[in-house]
Amino acid sequence: MRVRSIVLALGLAAAGCSSKAAPPPATPAPTTAAAPAPAPPALTLAQRSALKRDGLTAYERKDFATCARLLEQAADNYNAACCYAQAGDRDRAFALLDRAITVDDFSDQGHLAADPDLSPLHADPRWEAAGKTLAARAAERRTRMNAELLQIYEDDQGDRRKPYDQIDWKQVTPRDQARRKRVDEIVASGSAKVADDYYHAAMVYQHGETGDEIQRARDLALKAVEIDPKHKSARWLAAAAEDRKLMYENKPQKWGTQFKKVDGKWVLWRVDGSVTDEQREEWNVPPLAAAQARAEAMNQRGR
Repeated sequence: MRVRSIVLALGLAAAGCSSKAAPPPATPAPTTAAAPAPAPPALTLAQRSALKRDGLTAYERKDFATCARLLEQAADNYNAACCYAQAGDRDRAFALLDRAITVDDFSDQGHLAADPDLSPLHADPRWEAAGKTLAARAAERRTRMNAELLQIYEDDQGDRRKPYDQIDWKQVTPRDQARRKRVDEIVASGSAKVADDYYHAAMVYQHGETGDEIQRARDLALKAVEIDPKHKSARWLAAAAEDRKLMYENKPQKWGTQFKKVDGKWVLWRVDGSVTDEQREEWNVPPLAAAQARAEAMNQRGR
């Protein structure tokens, strides 16, 4: 599942949250391809936010049927596909996954391949076809990106594949510092052109060690949003960087993206109560109730 609801207070940016529970028995594969998912009805921002809140909360409860239904209504197609897969409805899962790839421009091949929520789909012949469609679209998108910034971003993410307490920070920290230096050189040279370039640079800086470096992450993410206002990942990252800087300053976070371990237990860092879920939706941040449920689930899973 790809719910960008968490950047760990200690510096780990999570690409998404995924259930570890074993999925229900899969339904038999159909002999014909599933019909394309119909376009969801237009919703107000408040309605979509409420649906996502309830859907993500259901996900944390492992109520996958409810999660799938609500997130589909909210047009959160990738995460709805994850919930349908976990609920055993492969037809709907593939239909929503196709919409995520072809309409929402989901292009993260690594996340698709590694997401355990989609594991019930792997034996289905449609899985290979979905992967090929995604690969073709991702390859076309990559042609517009700065290749070195993309590689730096992928190296940054690769260093964070393990749980936080299993990462050798004596090895990773110097690499992080070198990556930030090279990002600055590339951006200063004018070689960052498209929104993805600035998003990749911003994520590298999100793992900085100082408030100024986190502010740099936010500035770069906002530049990505300026270039492409529909870049959902960049919108989320701009909010997450703002939250992380506030936490560094021991102030309440604004959006609800930051968690911290206190006395061995994960807690959501205190949040400014004046910010609404509708405002969070504008920045692709899950509702506050979903973040709170996320903290509870992290503790139950012993993360």
